[in-house]
Amino acid sequence: MRSSSLGSGAQFYEFTARSAEGKAELSVVIFDSQRCSLRVLDQPTEYAGGHVLASIMRQAGAIAGVNGGFFHPNFSTLGLMIADGRTTGQFMRSSLVSGAMVVIGQEPYLVWNSEFLGEKGVTQMVQAGPRLVDAGQPLPSLNRTKYAARSFIATDGQRLWALGTVRSTTLAGLGELLASDSLLPDMQVQRALNLDGGRSTALYVRQTDGQEINRPGWSTVRNYLAVVPK
Repeated sequence: MRSSSLGSGAQFYEFTARSAEGKAELSVVIFDSQRCSLRVLDQPTEYAGGHVLASIMRQAGAIAGVNGGFFHPNFSTLGLMIADGRTTGQFMRSSLVSGAMVVIGQEPYLVWNSEFLGEKGVTQMVQAGPRLVDAGQPLPSLNRTKYAARSFIATDGQRLWALGTVRSTTLAGLGELLASDSLLPDMQVQRALNLDGGRSTALYVRQTDGQEINRPGWSTVRNYLAVVPK
C-alpha cells in the first residue's frame, strides 16, 4: 500500500485488493468531515474535455476530488444537483439513481431516495447510484457481469469519508470490497454509493508537497465532488 498526506488530516492510498472476482486496483482518499468539506463543482461546458479537472479543483482549493453524477446526452444532469446552493435538474427515483450525497449545515450525508426530505437547508447535492453498501453490507442485487472503471463515495456513518476509483470491477465486486473488513485504514464502511464510472472516471489529488496526481478520464463530465479543507 502506498500512502501520502494531503493536509487537514486527509490521506491518499493506492493498493491492490483481492475479491471473489480477482484483483482490484484502488485509489482512495479518506478524510474527516470535521476538518474537510465536500463540494459539488458544476462543470456546465459540454465540450470542455476531461483535462479541465485540475484547473477546476485548483480554483476550488480542493485537495482531492472525483467525477460526480450521471448526465443526459444533452449534458443536463440526471437527477438533482445542488452546487454551492444553486439548483439544477429535478429529483428522480430509479434503480440507477437510488441515492445522493447531500450537505446540510456543512455536514455531508449519504441518503437513499426514500429518506430524502427535500431541498430545504441543502447546500450541496448530487444524485447517483446504485447503492453499493447499506448498514455495512453489500447490496445483494448488484450486477456481477459488467466490468468497468468505477468511482464511489463511502462513509463510516460518522465523520470518516472516502472518495475513490477502481480500475476495473463489477458493481457487485465493488460493493463486496467496500463492505469487507479492513479494506480501508481505520475505516469500516457503513454506506457507499456508486458514482458515474467508465469513461467518466476521474481522480485528482494534491499532496502536501504541492505535487498533483491528475487522472482526468476520457470524457467531459457535468460535475465533480471535491474535498476542500475547512
